[in-house]
Amino acid sequence: MQHRGFTLIELLVVIAIIAILAAILFPVFARAREKARQTSCLSNVKELTLGILMYAQDYDERMPPRYYRYVSTTPGGPNWCDHLVQPYIKNTQVTRCPSTEEKSYGYAQDYLNWCKLASIGSPAETVVLCDVKRSFNSSGGQSFDLSVRKPSIFGSPPTKPATDEDEWPITGDPTYAPRARGVHNGGCNVGFCDGHAKWLTTDAFFYGQNPTDKFFDLN
Repeated sequence: MQHRGFTLIELLVVIAIIAILAAILFPVFARAREKARQTSCLSNVKELTLGILMYAQDYDERMPPRYYRYVSTTPGGPNWCDHLVQPYIKNTQVTRCPSTEEKSYGYAQDYLNWCKLASIGSPAETVVLCDVKRSFNSSGGQSFDLSVRKPSIFGSPPTKPATDEDEWPITGDPTYAPRARGVHNGGCNVGFCDGHAKWLTTDAFFYGQNPTDKFFDLN
């Protein structure tokens, strides 16, 4: 009995089918991996948010500052995630987003520095922290700043950039002014003052809100 092998055309057809399937499935696998990182990041944001609120309970119901300065005229000092909240979370890895592998969470410093819990009118609609882009710094470089600035800093209303998902700041933005970032499948993990955390698109809480700072004030 004669055995017939594959012809060159048949092999090329099989290879083409495999290539097409790979092109279809690889993005699906990439999204699935990012979904897993998104879930892990959400857990980080939840833990950091609760750590911040526990800090507040221990310090006369005042939220932590972004930086605590021993001398008011001296820049820097212990920061909120590495020092002030760390005794409550006891895990340095929680401060790093699994998608960026860096400290890319921003604390809402514009209205929460030393803020009394009793002054927060709508805790469930007041942002504590979220995923952020890098910002320009005073040395001319770009870095993650451990803060997120209120939307009105970027215009009223601010325009959502086409580069919302990448880590880079927008040309013309102020120094030390990070924006929220849609790093996780086009969305952002956000912690709120009542202790809950959830994934939202940046359109849902940062851009296109009325008033502009709806989720970034004490009302």
